[in-house]
Amino acid sequence: MDIELRALELACSKLCHDVISPIGAVNNGLELLEEEDDAALKIEATALAQRSARRASILLQVYRSAFGNAGNQASFGPREAVAMAQELLTGGKVQLHAVNLPETSQFPAGYGKVAINLIVLAADALPRGGSLEFTVASPQLGRGAIEATCSGQQIAWPQEFGRAILRQLTSDELSAHNILPYMCATFAQRLGLRLSADQQGSGILRILAVSN
Repeated sequence: MDIELRALELACSKLCHDVISPIGAVNNGLELLEEEDDAALKIEATALAQRSARRASILLQVYRSAFGNAGNQASFGPREAVAMAQELLTGGKVQLHAVNLPETSQFPAGYGKVAINLIVLAADALPRGGSLEFTVASPQLGRGAIEATCSGQQIAWPQEFGRAILRQLTSDELSAHNILPYMCATFAQRLGLRLSADQQGSGILRILAVSN
């Protein structure tokens, strides 16, 4: 099977997998509203449905920009990617700190797509939570850098991810587990950026996208 077709299938699978849970929770909340007479339980069910609907909405927005054409728009730069990621991570275990974010107009179209992919990839590397520092160097003459540094009790960065960000996986090796680093590298490559990762001990991971 063509590797890009395989990547497309797996990206769709990941999107659906991540969205199914909050959509299911919305359905559960609505069913409770229909079945329960207790006022307190109705309030709880309404809150569940509302929280889950918001979660599903932000996930769809993130993947629309991370995998879809929305991330290619000139108006979607690193600042917009960070704002979207902040909403995604609100209330979670990962704290996002963004520094040095130049104006969106300074970046070519597609930088925001790489940025949102890189942030989600970095956040996923912190399963027990932690701090994520994100910074972008303004491109000069087509050059630039995007950096995400993860700090936490545990870093989840399997060896296959290192090969994925170098696009060295075969079609058979691609999976829903490693599709995000592979797609991130694919979008970065389109902008002339190369991904690398450096893990320092058990608690720090630095992911970098730099011009070739």
